[in-house]
Order: sequence, then C-alpha cells, then structure tokens
Amino acid sequence: MIRITVELIPGGIGKPRKLGIMDISNDCTGNENTGNYKGRLFAEYTGKGGRQGQVLSFNRRTQSVWSLVGAFLKLWGHTKHSPKLMNK
Repeated sequence: MIRITVELIPGGIGKPRKLGIMDISNDCTGNENTGNYKGRLFAEYTGKGGRQGQVLSFNRRTQSVWSLVGAFLKLWGHTKHSPKLMNK
C-alpha cells in the first residue's frame, strides 16, 4: 500500500496539522505490465468514509508513482483547481 499524508506545519516549526491522507493499494488483478489500483482519500471535507475510486490498466513500467497519485487526484476532480500561472 502507498500512503500519502499531507500536513500543514505553521511557520515550518509549529505543531503539524493533518490535512489529508490518500491510500492506494494494488487490487492484484493486473499483470506484470499494468496494474489496477484502489484508492481512498480522507480529508476534512470527505466525511469519515472518505472518497473511493479505482485506476485501471495503469502502466507501471513507464509511469511513476507520482503519475499514479496524479491519476487519483484527477479522478476526484482536484486538477480542475490547478493555478493558472505555474513555472518550472
């Protein structure tokens, strides 16, 4: 299982406050090249059950773990809120 935890640390030194957790697990129905994953997002706005979803046929040979995290964020609509101005 992959767990991503997002915390806010006030001023970089204060007591951390947990903003959200994402759990991603392999559902064991894929093959050596592609995986099927279940995810659950817990945040202040999701309620106790969180948001659930599934990413199917994820190419684990050519895509990174960040692509998998991004796929779940897109599934739950979080990429719609991306800033208009960004820079590399």
